[in-house]
Amino acid sequence: MNIVLRNKQMEAQDIRKNFLSFFKARGHVIVPSSSLIPDDPSVLLTTAGMQQFKKYYTGSADAMRDFGSNNTVSIQKAFRTSDIDEVGDDTHLTFFEMLGNFSFGGYFKKEAICYAFDFITKEMELEISYVTVFSGSQQVPKDKESCAIWQELGVEDIREEGMEDVFWGPTGSSGPCGPTTEMYCKNTQGKDVEIWNIVFNEFFCSGSREALLSGKANLTPLEKKGIDTGMGFERLVMIIEKKKNIFEISLFAQFLELLPKEVDERHKRIIIDHLRGASFLLADGLRPSNKEAGYVLRRLMRRTLVYEYLYKIPAHVLDAILHDLTHEYGSFYAEVLSASGIIREAFAD
Repeated sequence: MNIVLRNKQMEAQDIRKNFLSFFKARGHVIVPSSSLIPDDPSVLLTTAGMQQFKKYYTGSADAMRDFGSNNTVSIQKAFRTSDIDEVGDDTHLTFFEMLGNFSFGGYFKKEAICYAFDFITKEMELEISYVTVFSGSQQVPKDKESCAIWQELGVEDIREEGMEDVFWGPTGSSGPCGPTTEMYCKNTQGKDVEIWNIVFNEFFCSGSREALLSGKANLTPLEKKGIDTGMGFERLVMIIEKKKNIFEISLFAQFLELLPKEVDERHKRIIIDHLRGASFLLADGLRPSNKEAGYVLRRLMRRTLVYEYLYKIPAHVLDAILHDLTHEYGSFYAEVLSASGIIREAFAD
């Protein structure tokens, strides 16, 4: 992976390390990614970085006791089943990495916005295209504070959006929620890409996101306000590497080029996405089955093997990709490298 930042070569693992180091220097404790198999019964798979921290927002657990700080930072493995059928276009993935910083009563809007601004514009040397803030609703007032903070930082293009776009709902049937502010950067085609979402957890929502949007959920103020942020790693790399879409970035390109030329481009993307997603699920102990998360894994593997059969791709090609993939990600996620043999055997059976 060859991206240039401050006149030096930087690889994906360096971007990850820079992100963690940036927040560690600002009083955050680095917390390893939780498993893709959550201990939260309200969700099938881990979909966001905040899921392992949900109990600290609600007050059922003590961050100072568990981490020695009210502020944490992580790079979370995440998987969203809703995007499986969309994979192959320019934007959708099943598995992805989520960079995030979190605070459980330690700091709030000003610090969170300033941290994000400094990391993007100073550490990564990227230009912010525009930001969004919450326009307000019957239950929650307009976020004038965030707007003022962005203005102080010199951001001129500040756009107001409503509940559907910039109000984070619970991950599951209930949970912490609140208004958000988003940062956008332009890709090489001049399109604005959401790069970072900062959630201000101010309420506990006793209902699903659907209930929240319909006005049927009850919002109760949290005892301690919290910060929950999420930045898509693949999107960040796309902006830094100046690529048109996520599948052109080095994290994918090195594997896509190993597939035979006659394979349709969309099918190539599906194969690599599914190999990557399945590898991480297998590394976290999941096995293919006919129900729940195991069925998701089975679906990924079967779809990949169908394309292998249709295009008559030699078995050693997918095996070589799996070998390279587990070593590429194993430098940061040790569990993937440790499970390399299991992963390759699962596709060979």
